[in-house]
Amino acid sequence: MAEDKRIFLEEHRIRGNEVGPSQRLTITAVANILQEAAGNHAVAMWGRSSEGFATDPELQEAGLIFVMTRMQIQMYRYPRWGDLMQVETWFQTAGKLGAQRDWVLRDKLTGEALGAATSSWVMINIRTRRPCRMPELVRVKSAFFAREPPRQALPPAVTRAKLPNIATPAPLRGHRQVARRTDMDMNGHVNNVAYLAWCLEAVPEHVFRDYHLYQMEIDFKAECHAGDVISSQAEQIAPQEALTHNGAGRNPSCFVHSILRAETELVRARTTWSAPIDAPAAKPPKASH
Repeated sequence: MAEDKRIFLEEHRIRGNEVGPSQRLTITAVANILQEAAGNHAVAMWGRSSEGFATDPELQEAGLIFVMTRMQIQMYRYPRWGDLMQVETWFQTAGKLGAQRDWVLRDKLTGEALGAATSSWVMINIRTRRPCRMPELVRVKSAFFAREPPRQALPPAVTRAKLPNIATPAPLRGHRQVARRTDMDMNGHVNNVAYLAWCLEAVPEHVFRDYHLYQMEIDFKAECHAGDVISSQAEQIAPQEALTHNGAGRNPSCFVHSILRAETELVRARTTWSAPIDAPAAKPPKASH
């Protein structure tokens, strides 16, 4: 913890099983690292429940949990195998039902910004799976950990952009896959990171191989469980104007993605790809502080 418990800092050495053929960190490994830091921060804030989860006792008693509804990651440079990275994360409430968690990733040795991310969460009743208001006591406790004034890791111009619809049928398709038992997380459903990996299966090979995945936005719509058969679809679309002027470079490639279980959409996502991976790092956008 740092800054009166309002910021959580963690160091991470990039491991061999977290990099791809380029020896650089993969986007799925980035998401796993963000998730781990968030969990560790939550334990530091709330402690562990009798079931082992990081949650406030007030929430546990009321049968309430936070679930992630949206995540957005920007990567300016992917660190290499063996590099030491610092993960900075913080938490703040957002409205009556939700919360927001942000992250900044830095090169530990130079302080260079490697990436940033933000996520939206809503509180739901664990039995009915319907949204609920945050108990006032929990809101008061949360305010103790919140940044004041609020700080955004990514500028609102790029975080408030609605994900577009995808053509039916979609022109790009990945192989059908079965959600595995090993994809399940401690909450009993498929881990959020698995959806990111499935989305990438529909990206054209030359884009996946030669371009830098600058940004990934993902809206989580429904849960998935082991044994479910899913399909990954995508369509190339025009890039966001805010990104072309704010770090993604000239002529980025952009795709909208959909993960389906039969006719049910589980995830809608958008990926933005900039210069090839060995080109100079993308420029970080100016975030609010």
